[in-house]
Amino acid sequence: MRSMTVEGWRFIAHSYAMVNQWQLLAFLRRSDIALKIVDLPYYRERWAPQQGLFKPADEKLLRSLVIAAPGENADVTLRISAPFDISPSSSPRTAVFGTSETQVLRPEQFLDPNAFDKLLRAGPSSEICVVTPSHWSAEAFYKVGFHPQRVLIVPHGVDSDTFRPMPGVREAVRSKLAISDDDFVFLSVGSMTGNKGMDLLLRAFAVVSTNFPQARLVLKGLDELYRSNTYLHESMQMLSTQDRERIAGRISYLGGSFSNEAMAKLYHVADAYVSPYRAEGFNIPVLEAAASGLPIICTRGGPTDGFVTDAFARRIDSHKAQMVLQDREAFRLEPSLEHLIALMGAMIEDRSWREQAIAAGPSHVHANYNWDRVVEILAQKLFA
Repeated sequence: MRSMTVEGWRFIAHSYAMVNQWQLLAFLRRSDIALKIVDLPYYRERWAPQQGLFKPADEKLLRSLVIAAPGENADVTLRISAPFDISPSSSPRTAVFGTSETQVLRPEQFLDPNAFDKLLRAGPSSEICVVTPSHWSAEAFYKVGFHPQRVLIVPHGVDSDTFRPMPGVREAVRSKLAISDDDFVFLSVGSMTGNKGMDLLLRAFAVVSTNFPQARLVLKGLDELYRSNTYLHESMQMLSTQDRERIAGRISYLGGSFSNEAMAKLYHVADAYVSPYRAEGFNIPVLEAAASGLPIICTRGGPTDGFVTDAFARRIDSHKAQMVLQDREAFRLEPSLEHLIALMGAMIEDRSWREQAIAAGPSHVHANYNWDRVVEILAQKLFA
C-alpha cells in the first residue's frame, strides 16, 4: 500500500483549507493509500478554528485522522498552506500546493525569506513538485524555474451530494433575505477584493437595475478571514452618489462564515451567478454555482475557461493586461464593462437559455469535477 502525509490546514473556511479537507475526505474513501496528516499554523494568528463547516459525519472523519510523528516519512508528502514552504520533507517526494492569481510569484509568498532568491538562482530541489489547479496559475511556477513535468495541474472539485440542484429550498432562502419570487437575483461569492471585479459588478448592476427593476444582487463575503465588508464599501464609494443610492436597497450582503450546507443553499437564492474577475487561481464558487444549477456569467480568458462550457456559461470579453508587482512582470484580465452589462441584461431576458443551462451545468460538473475523480487524477500524478 502506498503512503502519504498531508501537511495543511483544517477547520477554517479559507479556500486552501476547504480544498485540503475535501481532498482528505476523498482519500479516506480509497483503500489503496495509507494517510496521515500534519496540521500547519494558519496564515494569520487571528484566524481561529471553526466547527460545523462540514457535515457532522465528515467532520468526525476529519478529526479522526492520524497525526504523523515528527520526521516520519511516507512515499509522498503533500503540503497545502501559505506562505509556500518549498523545502523537502522527509518523504522521497514532496508536492507543494500553490496558486497564483497574477501569473507571478513574489518573495513574501514563501515561508523562507531566502527561498525565492535561491529558487531563481538554482531552481527548485529535485525532490519538489508543485500542484496547482489551472494552466493560468501554472505560468507563475514555470517562470521561477519549475519544469512543466514537475507542475502538476489538477483542478478543484465539488461534493456532488452537497452542491446540487435543490429547487425546494429556493423559497425559504429567498424569504430570509426578503427577496420575492418575482425578483431576478444575481449572486457573487468571494473576498470582495479588487481581483474579484466587484467594482465592475457594482457599476454594471447600477445600469442593469435601471433597465430591469426586478434585478437584485446578493454578495457573499468572508469577514472573519478578510476585510470583505471594507472592500465592498470601498467599491461602493467608487460609484456616483446617484448610482449608490439607487442600488443600495437592491443589494444584500452576507459576511459571515457559512457551512458547506449553508453555502449550497445560498446558491439557490439566485437565478444566475456572476464573476467578472480580473485575476484568479481557479475560482471555486463558479464551479459550485454551476454544480448547483446556476447559469454562469464569468470572465473569458482566465482559469474558468478550463471548466465551464458554452452550454451553461456566458463569458465576458476581456483583454490580458500587463502589470508590475515588485519589479516582476504580472498579468491580469480586464473584463469589458459594456459586455458585462449586456450579458446581465440578456441573462434576465433569455429564459429558454437559462433553462437549458440549469440542466447542463450540474451534468457537466458532477461528471467531470467531483472530488473522487479529482483525487484520482491527483493520486495518479503524485505517485507516478
